Order: sequence, then structure tokens, then C-alpha cells
Amino acid sequence: MQIKNSYTVSASQDKVWQYLTTPEFLHQCIPGCETLEPLEDEDTFAATIRVGLASIKGTYQGNVKIEDKQPPASYRLVVNGKSKIGFLNGSCEFTLNEFERGNTEIGLVAELNVGGKLARVGQRIIGSAGKMMIGKFFTGVKALAERNEVD
Repeated sequence: MQIKNSYTVSASQDKVWQYLTTPEFLHQCIPGCETLEPLEDEDTFAATIRVGLASIKGTYQGNVKIEDKQPPASYRLVVNGKSKIGFLNGSCEFTLNEFERGNTEIGLVAELNVGGKLARVGQRIIGSAGKMMIGKFFTGVKALAERNEVD
């Protein structure tokens, strides 16, 4: 499943880049993220993420990795996780464009694959849940970035 969207944040492109590539910031913004701990590679993190969809809920253990960094314009975030009820694999391409001083548009193209019990609830529900989770992520991004923006 693919999701495309864009969001505007009232913060400079450099600040948004800093926030989107900082583990503490990502931990606060990834919906259901309980832990995000650095591994040996500075851009790879062990993660525990709690996901619930309809009556199916699970805690996924896996990795979050930042790839293909082109500071401060783009990067790719890759998430892989497994639980007792299945797996989830996803990636999100972020592009940042400061269209006027202090305002940055974040474009995204996300891919999501799920398996196990989670996949049995149906693509329509998974698509809606994926969009909702991305929306929650960007609500967190906007709140933290705008609260911390200093010119």
C-alpha cells in the first residue's frame, strides 16, 4: 500500500531536518513508539512500537533506520518489526522544501506492508489506519518543531 501527502511546518528547513533525523524527536512523534535505542550504526535504532488496528493489537520489536540522507532536503525512514500477531515493514521518503522563510513543506511517499493477523482485517482498514498514523506523526512533528523554532 502506498500513501502520498504533504504537510507544512512553521519552522525552517534546517530545523525540520534536525528534528526529523534526531532519535529523541522521532521517538516522540512515531505513534505507539515505546522505545528507540541507538545501535552500532548511528542511523539505525532498535524500536518497540505498539500498534492496534480494530480489535487486533500487538507490540512490534524491530528496527528504524534513516537512509539516503541528502541534508537538508531528503531522506528515507525504514521501519521493520515483528510480533506474535505478524509483521510490518514500511518506508517513507521525506522531501523538505522551505517555500518561504520559516515555513517548510514536507512531502512524503510511504509504503506499508503487513502480514499475519493484522493483514486479515483488510486493506481498506489498513490504509485508513496508515493514513491516521502518518497524520499523528505529523501532528507531533508540527507541535514539537513549532514549539522549538527559534530564528
